[in-house]
Amino acid sequence: MEIQLTSEQKRQKFLWEVRDLVVGAMLPLVIMLLFSCTIIMFADSDDLAVQLVAVIGGDILLAAAYVIFGRKNGATAYDRFYSNQTKRSLNSSEKQVIYRTGEYALWKGFVIPLISCIPYIIFQLVNIFAPNTVCEFALRYAFGWAYYPLHIAGLSEALNFIWIVIPVAAHAIGYYTGMRKAERVQAELEAQIAEGKNKKKRRK
Repeated sequence: MEIQLTSEQKRQKFLWEVRDLVVGAMLPLVIMLLFSCTIIMFADSDDLAVQLVAVIGGDILLAAAYVIFGRKNGATAYDRFYSNQTKRSLNSSEKQVIYRTGEYALWKGFVIPLISCIPYIIFQLVNIFAPNTVCEFALRYAFGWAYYPLHIAGLSEALNFIWIVIPVAAHAIGYYTGMRKAERVQAELEAQIAEGKNKKKRRK
């Protein structure tokens, strides 16, 4: 039975959910910055071949990293859902169990990576409407994964936002597949437990 939450409880649930989403986005953001200030940094070279290798290779590695983080976040969220579901069946009074915070939901697979892109979105928007050296530097050496692809082609910075699709889609795919793997592992575990119980019954 669904428990009706008070206004204060809904506020607390919202804050806990936001905190959980932000925590999930922190490591992907760090890796995004790391790739941009190392591999993708070479996209600033005068050699077109080096630029292409840096941008294409860097964005592929970034996408792969987001898939990995997505799998981890999805598996963790499903495990929490399964654990909390068991506790709910026992009428647990734990707030996080009642609020269902941190549990698997497909939309989180898209929101978590989007949160990690917020710093880029801010710098890019500011640089479009008020170009300045600080934003230019940040875009080149912290968010080169989105800045360089179209910059090399000489296209408008306003189009750079389409590259957000890469980390968002990669994480969402990983998030779903991570959940499915955790679900299979849990199902296999339950089957083994049930088989063990049946064996004990037959021995009796």
